[in-house]
Amino acid sequence: MENEPEKKLDRARLAATKWLPMSAIGAAIPFVIGIIMRLPAEQVLVAAALTSTLVFSGLWMQSYGREKQYRSAA
Repeated sequence: MENEPEKKLDRARLAATKWLPMSAIGAAIPFVIGIIMRLPAEQVLVAAALTSTLVFSGLWMQSYGREKQYRSAA
């Protein structure tokens, strides 16, 4: 438990440097598809928000799984 603050700092750094850009890219995909298919703006915005949230939360949960995996291996 000594490394607990370090893990939180590492997770925060990962969120700022990797997860948010990946979430932005995930949100951009529905925008591009929506423009090409001429979908209503409301549907495109909802799809982009859901995609961004899904990508970010998936990466966040994956980080907890990795932490648990490292603890069990040590």
